[in-house]
Amino acid sequence: MERRRSPEAMPSEQTRVTRPADDGSDREIAIVGGGICGLTTALALEQRGLSPTVYEAASEYRPVGAGILLQTNAMLVFDRLGIADAVCDAGRQLEGGGLRSPDGPYLTRFDLNEVERPEFGYGFVAVHRADLQRILLDELDTTVRTGMDCTAVVGTDPPVVRFDDGTEIRPDLLLGADGIHSTVRDAVAPGVDPRPLGGVAYRALVTLDVPQPYRTQGFEIWGDGTYTGGAPVDERRFYWFATAPGPLTGDHAGPEAVESALRERLTGYPEPIPAVLDGLDPTDLVLTALEDLPSLDTWSRGRVVLAGDAAHAMLPFAGQGAAQAIEDGALLADALATSDGYERAFDAYESERKPRADRVRAESRGLGRFGTIQSTLGCRLRNLAIGAIPDAVVRRVRRRQAAGTSLPE
Repeated sequence: MERRRSPEAMPSEQTRVTRPADDGSDREIAIVGGGICGLTTALALEQRGLSPTVYEAASEYRPVGAGILLQTNAMLVFDRLGIADAVCDAGRQLEGGGLRSPDGPYLTRFDLNEVERPEFGYGFVAVHRADLQRILLDELDTTVRTGMDCTAVVGTDPPVVRFDDGTEIRPDLLLGADGIHSTVRDAVAPGVDPRPLGGVAYRALVTLDVPQPYRTQGFEIWGDGTYTGGAPVDERRFYWFATAPGPLTGDHAGPEAVESALRERLTGYPEPIPAVLDGLDPTDLVLTALEDLPSLDTWSRGRVVLAGDAAHAMLPFAGQGAAQAIEDGALLADALATSDGYERAFDAYESERKPRADRVRAESRGLGRFGTIQSTLGCRLRNLAIGAIPDAVVRRVRRRQAAGTSLPE
């Protein structure tokens, strides 16, 4: 299936070969990966006067998947792209959040009206991932070709991109936004494999009557080897997540067995976890391994560049995976639109983004090790330490995270 809002038809050739362009205005830019990163980058490029083509492996965009928590830095990018209001309308603007112990009390709390909104104009927004994809797709005029699974990238100057249906393209520039198990990355950093933390992340969008205290609040609970939490996306749906040493069941266990094991693992956790588990449809569970990428030496080679999880996949514990990918898209588009040649554009993009993304990824891994300690005594000591962190330190970290990567007005 192909999607575009302009009346021009896509070429019918299965193989399309083009010569590299000499100036920026006529460059053919291919984006492999039509998730949040790829679509955000396409929109940012389009608004800069460039015309990318997105190649997505899935046969169609369907309203499936779990939620996504967009922190302030992501919302600032969407504001510049003109879609922040649509994202806020599609999801739930949170008023605050906090970190809790498994027996209920808060270890630390924060009010998004204290730092984020007064200083940056946005707080956090929880939204269904499919709704965010729909907003991005509706805003795009760019061609999005679905059912295009990239199987190989040969060379980098120019790259030859091969798909499972036999299609072969030679774009002037290639962006790999195809996730942690990126095929495009092999052309830039061959032999780099994800690093497991040990465990599984469980996510779901649960339909329930969200208890009143949590209708505008997100939260996390750090237990003994298990981390869980979530946020409402509206009054009837709750984005829930958990991690556990795993897998909790055998590799071939059905959804009901996984749900039962999760329920046993989370016995005694405070509300709204019991209500979430009662409303959980086991078939809606999304399971992913807890893994990230080591720091890459470079994000580009020749005419190929990486973004999002393909460049810096991180563990979920800082809640910054999507936000960092969204920052990538905006900065890369700006660099390509303003730099003299793609080499300078890629250098500017990487020098601006890589240090921040690498730092956030390292922090996420540290939080993951800290948050999944498998020791009753260790968990008690950890939670006592969290409760002792001064509010001024927490506010300073929040400001740094919210500020994001600097973007031109």
